[in-house]
Amino acid sequence: MRKVGLIAIAIFMTISGGYLHAGNIVFQAKAPSSVVMGSAFQLVYSINTLADPNELRTPPISGFDVVAGPFTTRSEQSINGVYSSSMTFTLMLMPKKVGTYSIGPGSITVNKQRYMSNGLSIRVLPPDKNAPRQSGGGGFSSEGGTSFQSASNQDVFMRAIVSKTKVYEQEAFLVTYKLYSIPDIVGFEDVKFPDFKNFVMQQIDLSNDRQTQLEHYNGRNYTTAVIYQVLLFPQRSGVITIDPASCTAIIRLRNHARVRSIFDDFFDTYQDVKKVLVAPSIRIDVAPLPSQGKPATFSGAVGNFQLSSNLSKTIVKTNDAVTLEVTVSGTGNLKLINNLPVTFPQSFDTYEPKVDNNYRTTSTGITGTKTIDYLAIPRQAGDYTIAPVSFSYFDVATHSYKTLSTPAYKIHVDQGPVSNNSVVNNMTQKENVKLLNQDIRYIDTNNFRISRRQSFLIQSNLFLLAYLIVLLVVIGLFFIFRKQARDNANIALTRTKKANKMALRRMKLASIYLKQNNKEQFYEEVLKAIWGYMSDKLNIPTADLTKQAMETGLLNRKIDVTLIQRLMELLHTCEFAQYAPSQSVQAMDKIFDEAVAVIEALEGSIK
Repeated sequence: MRKVGLIAIAIFMTISGGYLHAGNIVFQAKAPSSVVMGSAFQLVYSINTLADPNELRTPPISGFDVVAGPFTTRSEQSINGVYSSSMTFTLMLMPKKVGTYSIGPGSITVNKQRYMSNGLSIRVLPPDKNAPRQSGGGGFSSEGGTSFQSASNQDVFMRAIVSKTKVYEQEAFLVTYKLYSIPDIVGFEDVKFPDFKNFVMQQIDLSNDRQTQLEHYNGRNYTTAVIYQVLLFPQRSGVITIDPASCTAIIRLRNHARVRSIFDDFFDTYQDVKKVLVAPSIRIDVAPLPSQGKPATFSGAVGNFQLSSNLSKTIVKTNDAVTLEVTVSGTGNLKLINNLPVTFPQSFDTYEPKVDNNYRTTSTGITGTKTIDYLAIPRQAGDYTIAPVSFSYFDVATHSYKTLSTPAYKIHVDQGPVSNNSVVNNMTQKENVKLLNQDIRYIDTNNFRISRRQSFLIQSNLFLLAYLIVLLVVIGLFFIFRKQARDNANIALTRTKKANKMALRRMKLASIYLKQNNKEQFYEEVLKAIWGYMSDKLNIPTADLTKQAMETGLLNRKIDVTLIQRLMELLHTCEFAQYAPSQSVQAMDKIFDEAVAVIEALEGSIK
């Protein structure tokens, strides 16, 4: 009976174990991404449950000889009542020829369920011309027991690799700083990268556990690792030089110690030395964007983009909101694309658009979408058409300009509820009160005393004076309120008066970010202050305001050309600095002071 009980418990544990893993069984293959010709390496299949080794099916392996295996190992453990198990199957492979080979997925059957592994791509490198033996593993390790007395510039160095050396303005290209090493590297010091002047930069995030790999370069096999990657957008044409990058590498050199006893022959000695590595400067030839064929709607977008749009409603009532959603998607300088101008009918009230940026930085550029929501409210009934929205960009693949447009949208506006705010004047007629039977009175002949008849307040001079004062106050308030109502009806005048107040409010917020040394928020608030101020002063919606429109509006108001140039230069500096490398607090202070000075000068000049 006890034996039957033990069997039942074993069956229960087996079923329970199978149930625990049935929902999340993972079967995967691992091998080095690069190996050296003549060096054996391991191909390992692992699964996070127990399985029958006879159910393993390996794919055809071309380009390699199976030297040994598969070897099977298994692991089972129970921690705090939680049972887990795993198995690995290891094959030893030897490359037969230099090249890149693919190994297809393997498979295994567990509980009548078949699981597939991932496939692999393995690059076979030629043997090092200076080393007859080399292991196939990764990591910054020296080759196959090779000893070093010192590390030369051919043993350890850093390269700056650019994806392109000839680009257009605003065309993205990738700069990769890669470390090449044969001896061990155990650390870094004094890492210095260029500040990338004349470029807008976007650093690419690298994973914390950066995988090293073997690479055959100039006849030798190095262990390599990418230590820094950045995406650059040139801001001017001509030849631009990127300064050198440098770092101090701590190199661990291995030397066989002199044998003093039989035990010393089994031990090596190590020595850590420092070596300064310098990646040379880079010359980038930046071509200007062609002027021929440049559309009027081009605003600096460079890359490969698509344009789509959607109107929330086509039938609405007056005073109901309608939203036009415009989306720019693709790869290029997405961060530098301004809001697209949209023309709504004149009877529509428009508001500042809402922008949603959803993009990521890749080695080919900034990829993603920029969605702009334009809100408008129709005030009059009728049939209207929202004109197409145009977007132009320079396609670096075809070296030409392209213009994309959304469809025109027809919208029908019905009359909505009308609020009755009419003023009704009630006029009351007053009749004179007559004293009857008092026009002829009897004359009293007796002695009588004559006294002054008591006067009423309404007949006094004080009452007349108070009445006159109240009347003048009412008349004054009437004209004041009338003027305010006229001013409020004049939206342009209202925006002009409030422009300076709104700009100062944003500059106050920018000063807070300046004290916090929050560069991105600081420049964003300064730009919002300037663009919002000019939009209010020139009575141009923010969505339609461009630098060219701003400059034309100021010239029409006879503003000094020097002041206009200061404004344009300030905008350019802020837009460049917003995505440029970190700047000093002194530089941000200078830009803040200049922005305040320009706004004050414009306030005194624009009437």
